[in-house]
Amino acid sequence: MTSRRRASEGRRGTQCGVTLVELMVAMTIGLLVILAASIAFLAGKKLFNADADVQATQDSLRFARYVVQSVVRQAGYADYAPDRLSDGVAVIASNAVLLGNGAGTDELNVVGATNATVKSNDGSIGAHDTDDKAQNDSLLVRFFGRSKADADVADDTIIDCLGHPQKGPSATPTAADRVWSFFYVSVGSDDVPALYCKFRTKAGGFHSEQLARGVEKFKVVYGYDGDGDSVPETWLDAKAIDARAKAAGTQVSVEWRKVVAVRVGIVVRSDRANGDLKKIEGQSYTLYPLGPAFKDVAFEPPDDGRFRSVATFTLMLRNVVKDPA
Repeated sequence: MTSRRRASEGRRGTQCGVTLVELMVAMTIGLLVILAASIAFLAGKKLFNADADVQATQDSLRFARYVVQSVVRQAGYADYAPDRLSDGVAVIASNAVLLGNGAGTDELNVVGATNATVKSNDGSIGAHDTDDKAQNDSLLVRFFGRSKADADVADDTIIDCLGHPQKGPSATPTAADRVWSFFYVSVGSDDVPALYCKFRTKAGGFHSEQLARGVEKFKVVYGYDGDGDSVPETWLDAKAIDARAKAAGTQVSVEWRKVVAVRVGIVVRSDRANGDLKKIEGQSYTLYPLGPAFKDVAFEPPDDGRFRSVATFTLMLRNVVKDPA
């Protein structure tokens, strides 16, 4: 009995432990499992971040496009329906006068500047070729608002670039009654470029707010109708339109009133860089904000690994741009 018990205890003792080799093998397998799980987690996180960056870039681009399209479609709008005492004939007459008498660009429905640096708190649209680095354009759109039929308050159908409802003009409309929506690109305090909206405040001053983050390029060309058939013969930037006026010896406003369409190109970049998006050595990476037909408006992004999305759209101006007479 004693010998059998000792043999049994000896067998149990050998089964309670592992050898050094077995321990090392088990630790190696455990480390491999942890390493594989870590790689899978990091890959999943990277994929999630990349997808979030792409979605944010596309959302910013869609929003910027929607706002610019909505505002440009309102260019030159006036409420011609005589449903209020201050509407009807007075608005039609004043709109024609504003369009016909302005010698400069102060009364135009659509005007802009090419490669322009813009101030955020005044009524300037910027000067041509003052933005040598980013080479972004500016775009100003003017129109009247609309009030409710039974009250001197906005009916929420006409808004500015920030979505503020705009009420109709006074009984004798003036240029100050017109809504003022202005688009330009600037770099914020966080060193990120963005599309800004500059608008006229109720006090008569000007204020700017960030509209869409990450907008790196904002280019605008205009459909120029030289023969008056409402069909553009060519596309010109703001600088070229001003040059035509100078060459013809006419007022700048005369040439701008021949604009019947607007074409806008927008490039939006992601906030974060992605290492997998580095350029292949020897290959160029060129974007055309206004489309392949506008080869002279090319943008070669820096090799920073950021996602970029491009939107190009064309809008025919709905409302009168010339003196109706």
